[in-house]
Amino acid sequence: MAQEVLQIGDVTPEPETTPQGGLEPALTDLDARLALAARTLSAAQKQLKQAIEASRQGKLRDLPRTLTGVVESSDAFAQAALNAQRSWAFDVSGHLESGRYVAELQSQAAAAGLPGVTEVDGALQSFPVIVKVDARDPSLKIGRKLDRAMRPSVLVERLRQMRGQPAKETVVRQLLASFERAYLIVSRGGDGIAVPLKSIYDALVLRPGQSREYTERDFLLDVYWLDRSGTHVTQAGRELSFPAATGAKAGRGLQFVTENGDVRTYASIRFDPPR
Repeated sequence: MAQEVLQIGDVTPEPETTPQGGLEPALTDLDARLALAARTLSAAQKQLKQAIEASRQGKLRDLPRTLTGVVESSDAFAQAALNAQRSWAFDVSGHLESGRYVAELQSQAAAAGLPGVTEVDGALQSFPVIVKVDARDPSLKIGRKLDRAMRPSVLVERLRQMRGQPAKETVVRQLLASFERAYLIVSRGGDGIAVPLKSIYDALVLRPGQSREYTERDFLLDVYWLDRSGTHVTQAGRELSFPAATGAKAGRGLQFVTENGDVRTYASIRFDPPR
């Protein structure tokens, strides 16, 4: 029975092209080319199995045809793989450095129905994390974790999943303890005193270079995380509050855009003494 052979002529050479638009459509185009390469590889594998079987059984009449099929289908796979390689001419550095990538992520998030994804100083804020883009690597820093999966649709889905996850109790306790220590440094051991949030941040990043690892935006995200998650009491019995957490018209303090797109302004923090 005659077998279908994917000939070299079925996959023609293509000129090198530069994909237009964003990273997502460029990867979609590459997906299609790699899918064709996968089909041609599957055809080559079938032809190889037929040739192996003909050789093992000594089917002399079938050997010339099956060996020719191996060569032709292998050539078709090689051409499809080469076309895929040549098609990938996307300007990754330019896309990341220009800010177009962050804009594309925002557009992708809006299309996927994920609100509150905001660009802040070249980074992407999406509660409960901030996504920072490294154009030189290229890679992402999601929260404090390095990630090289940069496809917009993949990242947006990950951000959606992260938003639905509850805060880990151990992380909340560590964060609360860190804020309490910084508060006691600034207040000189006093309780019940409203302390400017900026002073707390400065106390948290006293070591040289620490402000690059833990930015003011990261700090504000932690403030909002604690504020939205309810009442918090430290191991020493002190209760945390943010006295000046108000609406967008406060005019003073640090502003944060929530996952719903609302603006909250934080000015101070207080730990009330144990009861």
